[in-house]
Amino acid sequence: MFEKSMTRCSLFAILLAGSAAFIGGCSTSSSSARTNSQAAPAGDWTINHADWSEMGYQWQWTGSPPLQPGALIDHATAYDDLLVFQGSGSTLSVLESNTGKVRWSRQIDRPSTRFQESVLIGDTLYTASDTELWELDIRNGNTIDRDSLGTLVNTSPLIIDNLAIFGTLSGELFAWQMENDFKLWNYKFDGPIHVPAIAVNDGYIAAISENGDIRTLETVNAHSGMSARIAGGTEAKLLTDEYGLYIASKDQSIYAYDLTDGFRFWRKRSSAPITVQHTLHEGVIYATTEDHGLMAIDSATGDTIWKTGTVGGWVLSVLDGKELIVWSGYELLAIDKDRGDIIARMPLTQIAGIRTNSIDDGDLYVITLEGTVAKFSLK
Repeated sequence: MFEKSMTRCSLFAILLAGSAAFIGGCSTSSSSARTNSQAAPAGDWTINHADWSEMGYQWQWTGSPPLQPGALIDHATAYDDLLVFQGSGSTLSVLESNTGKVRWSRQIDRPSTRFQESVLIGDTLYTASDTELWELDIRNGNTIDRDSLGTLVNTSPLIIDNLAIFGTLSGELFAWQMENDFKLWNYKFDGPIHVPAIAVNDGYIAAISENGDIRTLETVNAHSGMSARIAGGTEAKLLTDEYGLYIASKDQSIYAYDLTDGFRFWRKRSSAPITVQHTLHEGVIYATTEDHGLMAIDSATGDTIWKTGTVGGWVLSVLDGKELIVWSGYELLAIDKDRGDIIARMPLTQIAGIRTNSIDDGDLYVITLEGTVAKFSLK
């Protein structure tokens, strides 16, 4: 979802972060993309090209994902060649990333149906409501399959081969066998599951509950691997490098655990819950805490490499292996990757969220409170 902990408004309150006429079925719409280099207003938000140039980016286009009237965007995901928007009102829209043109847009279900963030694997887009899993052809939006899951799911699916793995509010993690439409296995956690499970190593997945129950499970049969316990859950996605599991917790700590036996490698404490998404890049964890701002932490040892003190945010991308592009919720910053020095910064208000298609030299997609999206690429 949008960066609820970092912005005044979230996708739930705005888009997490479109407005345009709703287009039903599998029809396509003409694009509102712009391709000139003049001023590019986006509702109450105007692009300052000089500021973006100083950050190392240039504007490419501005467009809008179609939604029902009055609907908001709940989820936005950027891939190499397209953007996927899930709106309230059950609208799913796909935009071409090179032009901003709408590839297709359709209402998936009843307007009141709640959907999780969609997942793209190959040419299939997997999107789940509270009770159903849809498989859609990413090329045209046609339905490939639709399964009733028989329970209420609370996370987007983790897709591994023919399995879709979900978490629930009742603390159940289960694997849905998509080819034959049945629940292959389920595993009970202590507490609700709010974030998706992730794939780790050697055929295992990892998940955490709101009560801090951490486990790895064998993907094919849910045989238990390592287990650990902390004092709370997380609002951030779990991270792994196939050796460690890295958790930014609401119990005011950042943790690193051995995926093999659950040994705690290290712990970084804070005076407040950690709610900003952390990032793992080339052996370094970038995380924001109340006490130290944005920190660079050696993932193996837990040693602090540097800390900003007052500036915090979510590391979106790394430019040329040298600069971190950081979204604070109020401004965009370029920070020296090795020292933590601020190289450039620009105010960025009236923004609901930012997405990127790559941790290395990625394009940036800025989503405004009005629901428009603007693409910026490296100069």
